[in-house]
Amino acid sequence: MPDVIVVGAGVVGTTTALYLAREGLSVTVIDRSAEAGLDTSFANGGLFTPSTALPWCSPAVPGLLFRWIGRESAPLLLRPSAIPSLGLWGLKFLANCRPKKHAASSMKLTRFGRESLEEMDGLLAQKTVDYQLSRGGLLELFRDDEGIAKRDDYAYFLEGLGVRVSRITGEEAVAIEPRLGPIAGSIRAGLHLPDDAWGDARKFTLAAEKAARAAGVRFQLGTEIRRIDAPNGKVKSVETDKGTVKADIVVVCAGSFSKSLLAPLGISVPIAPVKGYSISIPAADLNFLPGIPVVDDTARLGATPLNDQLRVAGTVEFDRYNRAVRDGRVQNLIRALKSLYPELTLPKTLNPWCGFRPMSADGLPIIDKTKIGGLFINSGHGALGWTLATGSARLITNAVTGRPGPARPEFALDRAFW
Repeated sequence: MPDVIVVGAGVVGTTTALYLAREGLSVTVIDRSAEAGLDTSFANGGLFTPSTALPWCSPAVPGLLFRWIGRESAPLLLRPSAIPSLGLWGLKFLANCRPKKHAASSMKLTRFGRESLEEMDGLLAQKTVDYQLSRGGLLELFRDDEGIAKRDDYAYFLEGLGVRVSRITGEEAVAIEPRLGPIAGSIRAGLHLPDDAWGDARKFTLAAEKAARAAGVRFQLGTEIRRIDAPNGKVKSVETDKGTVKADIVVVCAGSFSKSLLAPLGISVPIAPVKGYSISIPAADLNFLPGIPVVDDTARLGATPLNDQLRVAGTVEFDRYNRAVRDGRVQNLIRALKSLYPELTLPKTLNPWCGFRPMSADGLPIIDKTKIGGLFINSGHGALGWTLATGSARLITNAVTGRPGPARPEFALDRAFW
């Protein structure tokens, strides 16, 4: 039986390990964090969104990036200090903002999102993973003067991708989420996306870890990987700060850090870190908890109830690998949340957090073998790591085991990215 190492214990890596173990493989997960799901999976927006699994490289983005460059209050922020680090990736990202490229990538991602939801439903129905996904869809609100036109254009686009969409008024939005009552007059239009779901991605990761351990997966946490050894073009081992681990197969699921792990092997991975922020407010400290996720299109913010807490996430920031939680960015989330729920009383402790979304240049994940024998990659999911984790685990497991399946060139490592 081959020895498989999965690099990364986030939602993608842990789910991948579970799928590989279910095929009878001997699997070890290595991660530098002390627990699973402590990095990008820790406090994301909590949305499981196959209906809106869309690439961020959209036609509107180039204009917004340069209009808002260096502006701290902007929901989409390009810091001048980050521009040199983006290099060729940045040019490829901009090229993928062309309308035809964006539409094609959106179709591929949305289809894959539905496949991933089917995989998730299978895991939960079989009780392979002990987790409950909250259902009921999500609301997207349009609150500026062009709200109705923006809603209709977006709904038409989503319907072209095969997504179920309900166009709603402000009054209908309040009927679905009564806590929006105080801002009913400012809601120009809305969408209800009934097939989307929500939950705590970190808790799902821990549940998947438990299922993986039960299937025989070993977790070597708190362990830093120094390099992947592949003499003569074939994986041999992984060197860590705690010794060398033999490997016949390595699957890299290290998010935005996949790039630096693979570069010494001559493998170029067009992934960049895109910083996102969130705050997590305990439900016990709030005067109410909303009943359904709400996305504010204008503020580019999502507020998601997670049973025991309210998760508020948003902002897109190009800031290299800077882990600083900038107060100005957190204040943007607070102001936007208060605008959405003016009657919400906030406590002093908001648990701010930031993480690096691993964004590929075209917005599609990279799920493929590499030129090194026994070396695979499953990364580049951007903000859709949880949404696409199960579908990605199925695809990479098929690749590792040689199980037949449809060719998926859209996720190939050697695609053009232009």
